[in-house]
Amino acid sequence: MSQVISINNLSKAYKKQQVLNNLSWEIRAGDVIGLLGKNGAGKSTLLKSILNIEVVEQGTIEIFGENNQQLSCTNKNKIGYVPQENDEIPWLSINDLVTLRKRFYDQWSDEKVAGLMQRWDIDGSKQVSELSPGQMQKVLIMLALGPLPQLLILDEPAAALDPIARREFLKELVELACEEEISIIFSTHITSDIERVANKVAVLDKGKICYFDELDNFKESVVNLSFTHTKGQALAIPHLLRSECQGNQTHCVVSAVDQSWLDQLASQDVSYHINQLGLEDIFMELTR
Repeated sequence: MSQVISINNLSKAYKKQQVLNNLSWEIRAGDVIGLLGKNGAGKSTLLKSILNIEVVEQGTIEIFGENNQQLSCTNKNKIGYVPQENDEIPWLSINDLVTLRKRFYDQWSDEKVAGLMQRWDIDGSKQVSELSPGQMQKVLIMLALGPLPQLLILDEPAAALDPIARREFLKELVELACEEEISIIFSTHITSDIERVANKVAVLDKGKICYFDELDNFKESVVNLSFTHTKGQALAIPHLLRSECQGNQTHCVVSAVDQSWLDQLASQDVSYHINQLGLEDIFMELTR
C-alpha cells in the first residue's frame, strides 16, 4: 500500500506546555485508524497540524508525497475533514452551504450528498443556526463525504450523534473503506466505534504515538497475566506495564506477550493464566 501521510519529529506547544513532542507517524492507503487519547492529549492538535490549520514549531508533514504547507490544489481536493467545532456561516441554508462547498472541489457527488440528506433526514431549507448540535454534525459529515475524498480526517465525528445516527455514520465509513482504498483517521473516546470500524488503533500519550498497530494485534498484545509461584519469588516480567504481588500470586499487565518466556516459567513450575482485556481497559493501561 502507498504512503498517504508521513510525519517526522513533529512538535507543538501551547504557552510552554508541550502537546506534541517529536512525534513521528506514517499512514498508508486503506488504513482506517481510530485515534485514542485522553482529553487534552493533543488529538485535535495533531489532526489540525496534519491539515496545516495549526502551525507547528518543529518537524515535517507530507500528504500524498507533498509538504502539507505547500499542498497542491489537486491533493487538497482529495481530503475531507470534519472538525470538532462548527464554524459554518450561521445564516446560510443547508442547500446554500452545499452549493458553496461544492465550488471548492473539482469532484463532487451530488448523488452521495442527496442520499445522505434523505437517509439522515436533513432539511436543506433550514439555516445553520437552526440546527441542533447533532443535526449540524450530520451536515459536517455530509460535506466531508461530498467530494469522495481519498483521505478523510474526522475529529470526534460521532460525539453529538444519537445512537441511531452514529450507527448510520459508522456504516458509511465501513462502506467507504470497503468500496474505495480510502484512508480514514478518526479521533474518538468511544472505543466501541473503533471496534466496529477501524482496522488499526493509534494511542496518543505524552505527545507521541505510543502505540500503533492492527486492532486485533492491539487486543491480543496488551493482556493481564496472573502467576502462581513460590512465595517471595521475583519475576523479571518482559514488556511490563504494571504489576502487583501478593504472597505467591503476581498479577500484571504487559504490552506484549513473550511466549518463550512463559514456556520457560512453566518448566520451572510457575503456572500462569492469560486474561484478555477490553479495548477501553487496554487504553487506560497504556495511558496511566
